[in-house]
Amino acid sequence: MGREDVPGHPLTNTYAEGTPAATATSPPALPSRIVIPRLGLDAPVVPVSWSMISIGGQDVGVWDVPDQRAAGWHDDSAPLGRVGNTVLNGHNTTYGEVFRDLYRLQPRDTITVYAGLQPHRFTVAETTIFREAGQPMDVRAQNAELLGRTNDERLTLITCHPYGSTLNRLVITALRHDGPPAPERYGG
Repeated sequence: MGREDVPGHPLTNTYAEGTPAATATSPPALPSRIVIPRLGLDAPVVPVSWSMISIGGQDVGVWDVPDQRAAGWHDDSAPLGRVGNTVLNGHNTTYGEVFRDLYRLQPRDTITVYAGLQPHRFTVAETTIFREAGQPMDVRAQNAELLGRTNDERLTLITCHPYGSTLNRLVITALRHDGPPAPERYGG
């Protein structure tokens, strides 16, 4: 069963025939590594899908998160270098805590996501925190819109917040950075 078959799934049919991602002539640039100098983060990126679970007697799709120190690329989000939203998730408490310090990112910080050796640079534009635990399905679906399609090239990072809790979600939105490459030094 494909995502387009799941009623209410926020990312259904994300790259249908005729969209810019489907008509581009170059092969998709799949994320393989993320570097965030401010956080001293350099980690692999692996593709992830989603699973069905029951919440309050209703079946819903939830994204898998890597069970290793890696960010997970939502496999139906945009590949790098294409118009759309490239979505990465990661744990903040377990499995290597890849996104433990994500809350420390500030506007204008640089994030580089690689497809093989090809860097794709993004600049942090916004941080959003919203309650996830115990929320009704309509609120959860509205929150999931942050992970949906866009008409620009953007990167969205998502993790739990605060450290050690699954109560809230922390979402970092970063936009494509077309200027000269920023030095990839750690610290900030």
